[in-house]
Amino acid sequence: MKMRKMIDQIDFQPCCTGRYRLLRTICFRVTMLLSLLSLSVIDFAQNSPIPAGMSFPADYPVIHPQFRKWASPSLQNEVGMVSPSLLWPADKKAGGYDIRLSPDSTFRRAGTISRENIPFTIFNPHQSLQAVEWYWQYRVHQGEWSAVQSFKIKADAVQELPPPVGKLYDAIPESHPRVLIDKQSEKSFSQQATGNPDAKAILISVRRWLNTRPPDENEGVSKIRGSSEEKTYKIAQTTSEIVSNKVYKAVDLFCKAYVLTRGQQYADRAVQWALAVATWDPEGVSVLSDFGDARCMVSMALVFDTFYDQLNAGQRSTLLDAIQKRAQHFYKDWINVIDAKVLSNHVWQYILHYFFQTAIAVYGSTADAPKWIEYAYELWLARAPVLGGNDGGWCEGASYFRLNMETLLDMPMMIKEYTGFDFIQYNSWYRKNPFWMLYSFPPASNADGFGDDIEKVHSPGRDYLAYADALSKLTGNQVAAWYAAAISKTENLRVADADMLRWFRIRYLMGVKGPDPVLPDTLAAAMVFPYTGVADIHSAITDRKHDLMISFRSSPYGSYGHLLADQNTFNVLYGGERIFYMSGHKVAMQDPHRIGWYKATVGHNGILIDDEGQPFNVEAYGFIPRLITGKNLSYLVGDASRAYASKTEKKQTGLTTFRRHILFLHPDIILIYDDLAADHPAKWSWLIHSPNKMTVDAAQNRFYGHSGKANAQTSLLASQSLAWKVTDSFGVAAVNWLGRRDEEGNLIEYQNDQWHVTASTTEKCSAMRFLAVMQIQPNGTVEKMRIPNKLDGQNELVLGNWTIKAELDATKPPLLEVWNREKHVSFSSGAAKITIDQQQFSGKTPGSSKLVELIQGEYIFQETGDVYPEAIKDIPAGK
Repeated sequence: MKMRKMIDQIDFQPCCTGRYRLLRTICFRVTMLLSLLSLSVIDFAQNSPIPAGMSFPADYPVIHPQFRKWASPSLQNEVGMVSPSLLWPADKKAGGYDIRLSPDSTFRRAGTISRENIPFTIFNPHQSLQAVEWYWQYRVHQGEWSAVQSFKIKADAVQELPPPVGKLYDAIPESHPRVLIDKQSEKSFSQQATGNPDAKAILISVRRWLNTRPPDENEGVSKIRGSSEEKTYKIAQTTSEIVSNKVYKAVDLFCKAYVLTRGQQYADRAVQWALAVATWDPEGVSVLSDFGDARCMVSMALVFDTFYDQLNAGQRSTLLDAIQKRAQHFYKDWINVIDAKVLSNHVWQYILHYFFQTAIAVYGSTADAPKWIEYAYELWLARAPVLGGNDGGWCEGASYFRLNMETLLDMPMMIKEYTGFDFIQYNSWYRKNPFWMLYSFPPASNADGFGDDIEKVHSPGRDYLAYADALSKLTGNQVAAWYAAAISKTENLRVADADMLRWFRIRYLMGVKGPDPVLPDTLAAAMVFPYTGVADIHSAITDRKHDLMISFRSSPYGSYGHLLADQNTFNVLYGGERIFYMSGHKVAMQDPHRIGWYKATVGHNGILIDDEGQPFNVEAYGFIPRLITGKNLSYLVGDASRAYASKTEKKQTGLTTFRRHILFLHPDIILIYDDLAADHPAKWSWLIHSPNKMTVDAAQNRFYGHSGKANAQTSLLASQSLAWKVTDSFGVAAVNWLGRRDEEGNLIEYQNDQWHVTASTTEKCSAMRFLAVMQIQPNGTVEKMRIPNKLDGQNELVLGNWTIKAELDATKPPLLEVWNREKHVSFSSGAAKITIDQQQFSGKTPGSSKLVELIQGEYIFQETGDVYPEAIKDIPAGK
């Protein structure tokens, strides 16, 4: 049966350490780094102009379409590398593409670069382009040329040049092994690894498999039926994957144990298991799960490569035939699809890595291997990190980031081994990534609360420790080193405790000393990652026990894959513990609870219109246009005005404006100010969730929450009267119909013990304002203070030394202002000028948000207007 379906300026200087030429930092200049980043990771305002007659976001129905709709780079935009990747939309019927690239718009001048019949939608020039304007076109092979695209190479563009794939081919030795180790280093490697704690862990883990027989293919066939066809298929897929995962776990350990010890018993067992898998139907039950299919493929490839000299001709032929069939299926399914698709989760998490390892293992033994290598190599250079952009973040959140860690480091190291090209040093994402980890997932703390499975992760733990430690040693990044050291200390962990990157450490990092764990002199209270669409604010980022953390998401990627329908939502933590947090459980991707609650806006701290949330689509996007942070307060704005409609999903809620302002008055007051509008009179609902009991005083429009370390009191002011509802039950029950088990093997029982508060308008209106005034303090002291539940005649309320002014009349322009005369601080979200100590500051940008503070006898003034997502610069008018 067929079943297959600014930081860039940090000075990192490498030095050589053994044959792998690992990098250490000689100089790490970061004194002003975070103060620059506090306004925006990258200044997009000048790089993303809005064409005349258009407005953003109203005229931009999508930023990151599921499949590429326009070519890039284009529109005369500047690029920061001398060999930029050219990308264009896919034509499903295309068997190949032609491109031409030239500094001459007629393509007649000598020096025009051309290539024909490219099987995918990527072209990497692999040569240095001059700092001039370049023109290019693409077409389906021998078809009509596209419109002329153009871009400019910056004068200060990155000069490193990814070599052509031919250099990679030439460097692959004829001998085996290649993947886990090369033949030249095999014996010395075994000696060097003796006594290594990671090597010891592998040898302990492999023992349980030595007396285990290879599974039968039919063990992957499920006999259980679910209550629907979708559930039955998911159960069958999971059953199949469990068996394939078992194969990969055992074979991987056998191969590694053999390389470490030369013990023949490991070789014998590895060969036995691989040959057993080679008899499985490559179109049968093992392909129900693409993970399982890929792990069967790479397991056989590891045995083919590691024991090549021990296998007889028949065994090699048997393995190669089985490998070939599985790898070729992946290749045929991917070309002209994955290269043009915004994301294919499983491919980028593990399978591309397995595919590349497989292609290297069998290169020279099958005629298809070169094209497999070419595709993986060119795809990686053009698209990786696929959900990281250039700000160091990860769109799918802190939990799913773990699934990408090995691929993000090992793929570049394999490329470096064969070509000398250091992708990790070349791509600025790796330099910025430690700041995202630090701000979004502090040591010994819960994470920011965005993305699938985040509810299951309560601290960075072993995986983040291993990844940050490896990254610090590869790059010399001191922030990564500090982050790893802090996890180790606060969570009482050692790097060797982590299975994550265990072989990577043995192969590449033995004997490598990391940089000193040092943070910049000044850490900003807030940081935004605009490409990813998250921002984090902290009261004491390096003091977890006393840190009040506000996390916020409004992403240009919308809700797709493992991203949730949570644009313009926030979470609040104190001391690393959750106070107000997203709710629900990820049971399975298409599970009713996930679709109806966990992924849906209703399960997050956001807004509903007419009881409707955001559709699940890349069209339902948001962005973070403003961030200012100073000594006394931090401020950001999220815009989710496009997040409540999707043409693809045929959902139109009528929402036209949703601007959410988050203003944090250091160290314990949070203001959430919402500006909402619709094309019709609508019911508006303000949502808040907590893992702990919440209580409501409806008469006072006030609610209370807590964690184990702090209490919270919030007054919710609004332009309309509100009706309150509090419940401790999900709208859609979470049921473990898949039979999932925890790490100890116990059957998981999803608890229905989270709390949910909704404040809804009693009358429908086409424009709405909310102002939540929240105070969070440890030891229960917050309940001794009463936050005013209404504004006075001046639209003001006083809380401690702060005066807060907000425009709640929805017929007037939105405005949020605060000042503190004792601290000499004044802020406005958009007034023409602000005043402090009888001095006025007007700024240069109309409508900008403004902050002035008296610091060490000097008035420090900041302002920002809206900053647009960088990705829109390549979107043609009308797209």
